[in-house]
Amino acid sequence: MRFGVIIICVLFGLISCKKDEIPIPKHEAGEGQVSQIPMGEDYANQLFYDLETNSVISTNDKTDWDLGFESNDDGWHVVLNTSKGMGVHRSDLAFDQITSDVGLDWHWDKQTGNLDSTAIGDWTNVDKTYVIDLGYNSAGTHLGFKKLMINDYTASTFTIEVGDLTSVIAQEMIVTKDDNTSFTYFSFNDGVVDIAPSKDSWDLMFTQYTHLFNDPATIYVVTGVLLNRFETQAALIEDKSFELVDYNDAVSANYSSNLNYIGYNWKTYDYDNAVYIVDPNKIYIVKTFAGIYYKMHFIDFYNDSGIKGYPTFEVVQL
Repeated sequence: MRFGVIIICVLFGLISCKKDEIPIPKHEAGEGQVSQIPMGEDYANQLFYDLETNSVISTNDKTDWDLGFESNDDGWHVVLNTSKGMGVHRSDLAFDQITSDVGLDWHWDKQTGNLDSTAIGDWTNVDKTYVIDLGYNSAGTHLGFKKLMINDYTASTFTIEVGDLTSVIAQEMIVTKDDNTSFTYFSFNDGVVDIAPSKDSWDLMFTQYTHLFNDPATIYVVTGVLLNRFETQAALIEDKSFELVDYNDAVSANYSSNLNYIGYNWKTYDYDNAVYIVDPNKIYIVKTFAGIYYKMHFIDFYNDSGIKGYPTFEVVQL
């Protein structure tokens, strides 16, 4: 009789501990917030935006830097400031043998940000002189050319040689890596410059960037949004209203790490009326490096004075 009582008690204990009887709190979404980013009518500003605080945490003029040097210990890639339409010519000639831009062929970084598709490419096993087309400022003025050789890299530095296009003697420079950022930013005029904030403090960069179009092949500087390279991803949802997109949609979405996934085509240009039209039905989910999901959609490209260059969006933490 005592044995039966023991079995009954054990069964009761097991049943009372079933997981489906433990209340699980419902996932609550945050409050919607509207934010406007002041890129400016001429799109001169690059702005680093943090979703968690719904704020711009750093701003710089797009002409403040030219090259980005990969900052991690084994990083060796070099990228262009694509907001200026910069290009690269790869030459087998010695530094003092190339002094003109006549007849040069050009390469550009791919808009996806893939490090296997940079204009400079893999310099580690070749001996090349790179002619750098510095692109254009926000007024449309061409900024000229520079020459570059990349000689070495370590866990903490790059060793480079630079000069004007007509220079026959190169100036050696050391670029010290900033391991707080994915890339260390360099200006031919000012050396290493402070541009991006710490890589774990922002999510989106509002900027111009170079887009390579096909059929026909052409490059164009577009205005849009790039993802933070540091473990940030995005997805697109177009079959639901913004209000109905929820956490379950976010966790089941297909994500991309392409820098230009949000990009520029959330807006189109109406040539008849000479205005930009935003598509609010393009709903982007951003998954941050911390694993937090946000939904956002654009609602305007103009400020209250009717001036373009002020992308406005609604954002909600899911």
